Amino acid sequence: MYSQAGSQPNQLTVYRFTILFAVLHCAFFIASLIVVPALAPGARIPNPFGPNGPSLAFLLQASSAIRVSAFLQILSACTLAALAATLANIGKSLRPTSAASMFTLVGGVGSALLLALTALFSWALACPGCVDPGPAFRSMQFVPFLLGGPGWAGFFAIFLAGVSALAAGKLPSWLTGVGYFLAVISALATLVLITIFASPCLPIARFLGFLWLILVAILLLRKAG
Repeated sequence: MYSQAGSQPNQLTVYRFTILFAVLHCAFFIASLIVVPALAPGARIPNPFGPNGPSLAFLLQASSAIRVSAFLQILSACTLAALAATLANIGKSLRPTSAASMFTLVGGVGSALLLALTALFSWALACPGCVDPGPAFRSMQFVPFLLGGPGWAGFFAIFLAGVSALAAGKLPSWLTGVGYFLAVISALATLVLITIFASPCLPIARFLGFLWLILVAILLLRKAG
């Protein structure tokens, strides 16, 4: 049991909220992906590196679904920022002299901010009454991808590394090792700016990161209680 965190009921509440925010962050983001085919049957999220035709058709045909998806991604970003704050708070209790809590806060808030900007730019592209933006579309469609892809991944790598550092010695070593591994994968995802062959790192870091954060939050609460 943690002498500083586990003995205080209000601190245990922080641990419980950490689990809630981790689950909601994951749930809102996955819902943002599911809602598009649900509201626009047959629509497929296009590859931004592909030809303009499918991307433009998707934008014009699924604009309402894209806006709902953007709303859910905003919620996912907000819960990620809250998760970063609660984990940073826990980190200060576990390691008062370590910089791990600062890495956790900066990485988490940074990745949350870029995820929120991704949602806002996506909404702007699919705003009510949207029309063919013409030659500018090629550049415009990359903005949400760059913000929510390599931009998000860089900060998420810092976030995962910070959480791994604050959990080191408190949770099983294999779990912190997985966290550092995912941090490296997330950092490698920024290479999408140089080569498309780094793109598989994005879903690996994102979705395995979701599961890892939920597991860390649950085990921290069990250890504290």
